[in-house]
Amino acid sequence: MSQPTFALELLRDYVLTDLLGDDYGQVIYWSGKRVARRFPVMPDNELSAFFAEAGWGELTLLKEKGNKFVYELIPPPATQEKATGYHQLEAGFLAEQIAGRFQCVAEGYADVARQSVQITVQLDRKDTYE
Repeated sequence: MSQPTFALELLRDYVLTDLLGDDYGQVIYWSGKRVARRFPVMPDNELSAFFAEAGWGELTLLKEKGNKFVYELIPPPATQEKATGYHQLEAGFLAEQIAGRFQCVAEGYADVARQSVQITVQLDRKDTYE
């Protein structure tokens, strides 16, 4: 089933960018982390289902090596041409989900390609939750 993205586009493209201005990327990243804290830590198959349900796109784990996780996100067609800051919500969400799995700090960043977004999450296993 295809998710309508118009409401998401309105919020991201107009409301939030107008409200947050230059701080948009940072605020939306930390918002993604906060959203992830409201949901239990999910395995990758549930993360993929969550992304689809949220209308964020198709998420696939490409590589997991040591402290690094690399995901590919194929966003809905209407959002594929957006700037990197646009996908910081998803990067923050993934970073916090991975952090919750390992009970340590994790940071994520989005790198936009032509029709996909590569989101890399890096763990800092020395900086653990107490």
